[in-house]
Amino acid sequence: MFKKHDYTLGVLWAAAIFILPLPFIQTLEAGLPAIYYPQKLPIIAGTIAYVWLLLAIYLSTRPRWLDRLIGLPKVYMIHGIMSLGAILLAWLHMQGSPSAGLIKQTGNIAFYLFLGLAVYSMVFMAGWLTKRVPFLAKSKQVLEEKIFKHELSIWLHRLNLLAVLLVFIHIQLIPYIRAITPFMTWIWLATVFVFASYFISLAKSRGKSNAELLSSRLIADNVLELTLTTDQNLSDFEAGDFVFLSFPKEKGLEEPHPFSFVNLPQEEKQVVLAIRGDGDFTRQLQELKAPVKARLSPSFGRYQEAIDEAKPNQLLLIAGGIGVVPLLSVIDGNPDLPTKVFYNAHTKESLIYEEKFYYWNSRDNFQSHCQVGRFKDEEILASLPEDFSGLQVLIGGPQVMADHWLKLLKEKGLPAGQIYYEEFDW
Repeated sequence: MFKKHDYTLGVLWAAAIFILPLPFIQTLEAGLPAIYYPQKLPIIAGTIAYVWLLLAIYLSTRPRWLDRLIGLPKVYMIHGIMSLGAILLAWLHMQGSPSAGLIKQTGNIAFYLFLGLAVYSMVFMAGWLTKRVPFLAKSKQVLEEKIFKHELSIWLHRLNLLAVLLVFIHIQLIPYIRAITPFMTWIWLATVFVFASYFISLAKSRGKSNAELLSSRLIADNVLELTLTTDQNLSDFEAGDFVFLSFPKEKGLEEPHPFSFVNLPQEEKQVVLAIRGDGDFTRQLQELKAPVKARLSPSFGRYQEAIDEAKPNQLLLIAGGIGVVPLLSVIDGNPDLPTKVFYNAHTKESLIYEEKFYYWNSRDNFQSHCQVGRFKDEEILASLPEDFSGLQVLIGGPQVMADHWLKLLKEKGLPAGQIYYEEFDW
């Protein structure tokens, strides 16, 4: 089956890599003095690097329209790759277009600031690398507990804005570039738009409270359930979504963090979150006493979008541990779809919300299998229908588990467009 959001992702990649830099390159080439033609390619490399850095900053604002198209995990993936690509192009620019004085200083400081922040972010803010290198994962855990808490990491990451500003100044200091009016117009327009978008987004995320924590309780070892009420419009909250939660008046909890909700908020007028205490933010939540003012973002996610796009006649849900949480609201939100669920956890106590499965099992079109320890491949594969055409598989859980099932189901002939997993490691 053709996967619509993969096509959209491909179009966005093409736009990011080729289309967005075009007006900058075209106006630069048209106005570049002939004496600088030997340096044209390095100068163009630097220009593309700046455009990609601006794009990376814009993507960090979590554009909701992009989330519904490709999912926020993919947005962050593009953000990271564009940043690394920009650093490489900036290095090529430095090697091929030497400068001196303040021009050189602003460029060099920006480059090394970007490079240092990129290395830091790959270890402390992105899960892709640490999941694959156990030593880094352990080091990250120790250092986060003692020094580099997530709140600090976010503020350090914002130094990228300073680095971009230094590059902007670097451009202004080059006389023959500054003299190319059409090019500079594009530079100013793009820079002002991106910085305005960023600070508007920041103001919204750190604005006044729009929710209140009504209750909190431990529902399993190290798993906290929070119930919040909010005055924002919940009509566009979809099954399987997540929100960014913060507590603006609580030290250490001011920065928004993403959590999936258990329920369908638009029906209950409340948001229920189930959160495992994995980091400093989530562990501190366990000490929070209701009532307390909170802030909730609009919702993000593509689980329901994946269902709506595929229009399946049956669902297969595979969940592990806390990864079951977004799938709970998917089950509630699609009662007319025949559904099979395979849900496992490491311990009996970690199987959360079993009472919901007891209730859902009373449906004629619902069947669940909940157990301690992983399912054998044959157990789940045996539940697959002979005809895959109307089947949609949703996976929630650790990346290792998801990778296993994504690979196995594709090997069995299930098209990639009928499998959806939302990574949650950023």
